[in-house]
Amino acid sequence: MNGAYCFVGEDVIYKSAIPQEEVQAMATFCKNKNVPCIFVEENRMLVCQPDEMVRKIFYEFLHVNKLPEVSFEEATQGSIFQMTPFITEEEEQEVLPHIPTCEIGRWYPAFADVTAKGNTKQKGIDEIIRHFGIRLEDTISFGDGGNDISMLRHAAISVAMGQAEDEVKQAADYVTTPVDEDGIRNAMKHFGLID
Repeated sequence: MNGAYCFVGEDVIYKSAIPQEEVQAMATFCKNKNVPCIFVEENRMLVCQPDEMVRKIFYEFLHVNKLPEVSFEEATQGSIFQMTPFITEEEEQEVLPHIPTCEIGRWYPAFADVTAKGNTKQKGIDEIIRHFGIRLEDTISFGDGGNDISMLRHAAISVAMGQAEDEVKQAADYVTTPVDEDGIRNAMKHFGLID
């Protein structure tokens, strides 16, 4: 969840939910704009107003299992760690004043990931290395989207996947092949971490 919820096995080592009033503000915004939004709780993901874009991106492209389809009222009952509204960059600017303690990361043009401020993949790295007693100098990160840039700049070694946009590639130390062409394996070989 972009650093908002970090766990190792069954142990949750960090979690930071979005304030409830800002969850409600996003739900109202999406409902009024008639756009889909995915709400991520601790143990489940829910979708409101799914459309063809949700099916195309989440089910066909990302191969996410079909999400339970619920009302905005039901989706906003629990603690929400990430929201994924299917909004444009213009709509993003429109909703920002209503979610002042949140930050938005966009890794695909059709939607954005929203978490409470300070919850980034960089924060996730820090929580994991703190938990395991690993030094930042001993880390490597892999990314392919705009929401990975802070993580790529933070880790000791950063690798952009071949399918990444130019902005992501520029933030990395090394660009490997696309993920579907053994990108992680090829990068690990490049850095001598595997044979």
